[in-house]
Amino acid sequence: MGASDSEVLLKVLIHKNEERVVLAEANSAFVDILFSFLTLPMGTLVRVLAKNSEPSLPMAIGSFNSLYKSIEYLDNKYFATEACKDLLLNARNSAEEECQKLKINIDGMKPYFICEGFCFSVDRKYASFSTSSTTKCQRCGKFMIAPVYMCASTNEGDKGVFVTDSASFVIQDDLKVIPSNLARTLDILKSSGITDFGVLEERILKIGSSEILYLVEKALLSKTCLTDLVFGEKCTISPVPSTQSKSSTDSVDGFQKITVNVLVQKSNNKILLAHSSEDFIHMLFSFLSVPLGRVIGVLSKNDGPALCVKNLHQSVSELTAGEYLISQQMKDKLINPHLAMIYQCSNQLFPLNEELIPKFYCATKILSPGRKTYYLSTVAAGVNRELKLASPMCEGRFLKGSTKFMVTDALVVTPLSSMSCISYLQRWKVSLCDIEEHVIDIGLEEALNLLRESLISTSVLTNGLKHLIWNKTNAERSPKKPKVAGSYEKACWMFRIVWDIKLLCLPPVATVFLVIGNNLPFSFGGDTTVKED
Repeated sequence: MGASDSEVLLKVLIHKNEERVVLAEANSAFVDILFSFLTLPMGTLVRVLAKNSEPSLPMAIGSFNSLYKSIEYLDNKYFATEACKDLLLNARNSAEEECQKLKINIDGMKPYFICEGFCFSVDRKYASFSTSSTTKCQRCGKFMIAPVYMCASTNEGDKGVFVTDSASFVIQDDLKVIPSNLARTLDILKSSGITDFGVLEERILKIGSSEILYLVEKALLSKTCLTDLVFGEKCTISPVPSTQSKSSTDSVDGFQKITVNVLVQKSNNKILLAHSSEDFIHMLFSFLSVPLGRVIGVLSKNDGPALCVKNLHQSVSELTAGEYLISQQMKDKLINPHLAMIYQCSNQLFPLNEELIPKFYCATKILSPGRKTYYLSTVAAGVNRELKLASPMCEGRFLKGSTKFMVTDALVVTPLSSMSCISYLQRWKVSLCDIEEHVIDIGLEEALNLLRESLISTSVLTNGLKHLIWNKTNAERSPKKPKVAGSYEKACWMFRIVWDIKLLCLPPVATVFLVIGNNLPFSFGGDTTVKED
């Protein structure tokens, strides 16, 4: 685990006249930290960045902050168990074992818990551990309050964390990472408009935890991360625009549709709010447990926003496993990270692969004669007892059933109340005549759209579901086709066709048809719809 006062060195090459970073050179320790950003759950990013930002200028990640605050303010009585709330606010990292080896780990270590009576050592049937101290031991009924920490494996031959420790890398201002190579470095200088080496200056920076947190923030918001780090922000960062692109649904299946009621402003098709059962809210809350790399990995095939974190993800995908990355397994953990196994639940947007769930063992360490401590490990050795994870959730759910919730366009979630809905609509100053309700089905495509918009927008429902509203509205407003049923109606329709022809060339005949037409079940005006009996 990286201590809070640990530092890594970073060499940067700056343009003296323009005050910008052209490129940087770093060893594996710094690149490991950069790549670890991809393993962080979205809820963790919200928490650590909010904790280290100015209260007057809170750092916002799209609408994830609104989701996080909604959980904070939601009463415990709405959660399936007391531990569910903590599970969402303090999301677990599926790569926590690797992140402990980083020189700087911004998320720190979180303890697991075992029974204080150590029932796991008495009866193998009850050998379990939990992420929460409010989980009860199935054998003795006591709370599992004895903390144990994950011990990072130290297998011989492991060098580095994600990248090989002997490699060095060149990092561009927008966090594109490539192996050190003179020819490619010169190409970067040329593409940056450098023609005179005299304008360049080398600096060596000491990077600590505060600088890493700053880089995390800029990776989500800026296109010039290293320049911002060295010189500060040159201008106000504009919100990232939403795009019309479709989310990729590759390798994700088994998602069951969720029915949601939405209130739409007819004049502009804006979704003002939605109200639904706990299924929809469960899906939204689970977004906080999704690793950043998984969000980028699923959605990066689209013409999405040019975020620096996308360049990090692309850089990992282009590095060769075994040469620059330690292994293909580590590469997969970065570009396609799985959710921590505790978040496996019904209707999961990103199902866990059972084959990738590791086994955990409780090991003993002797501190002194008569004193020992326990720790968790993924390595079986000696008399280590295998433990199973006791889920604090109830039947794979964060929330209790039979509760209705209200969700705003910016993903502020509150229990449903008629008065709160009216108050919200009053704040928007929307006319009652300009509001209509739609019932829509949220499928996999819509769920991924909402996840994507949560990262870049504060109009998540409107941008993520507008195609459903547009299609439904157009279907309702489009003119109906003539309904022809039965020989009499068909004959009447033929009379109408003949009428249009004869009226132009044979006025006497047209008069006859006019008399007949008065007795037909439709008028000869603009409406071509056959009247029903």
